[in-house]
Amino acid sequence: MKCRKVQRLLPLLAGAELPESKIPSVRSHMEECSRCRKDYEKYAILVSQTRAWFAENRTEWQEQEWQRIVRTAIEQGAEKKTAMVPWPFPKVWAYVLMAGVMLLITVLIIRPPFVEQTGLVPRYADVAQMGKPGGMEEMGRQEVVSMTMVSRETGLKIVWVFNKNFNLEENE
Repeated sequence: MKCRKVQRLLPLLAGAELPESKIPSVRSHMEECSRCRKDYEKYAILVSQTRAWFAENRTEWQEQEWQRIVRTAIEQGAEKKTAMVPWPFPKVWAYVLMAGVMLLITVLIIRPPFVEQTGLVPRYADVAQMGKPGGMEEMGRQEVVSMTMVSRETGLKIVWVFNKNFNLEENE
């Protein structure tokens, strides 16, 4: 066994908590390694001192005294603790506030259909007519072809959009 693994097992050996199957390999390592043997002796001394201290300071509780202390603790802790203890207002207000925040987040993120989206004005008249009823039908079906080019060096993406129904009239 290596020192690193033995170092982890030494406190268990000193406290008699190490499984029986591992004790012989740890003891054989300690016979060869003086550092691990010194560490084991330190752990053994600490465990014996701790056990002696517990034996000296052990106090026996009378059953009646124990029951009285438990009853006192129960009476003092009778207030029901909730997650909103620092909230000075009624719980209903907190729930209403949380529901309002969730509704606001929903409106800002999802944008339901009853919220009118403004601010974007189409640049071309035919695009502006697309969303209106009868707009596209009056203009005729427009066919659009797009072509995307991506630069291998920079990753720059260029999208070209061509209108198949576009007629060029030249002035003579």
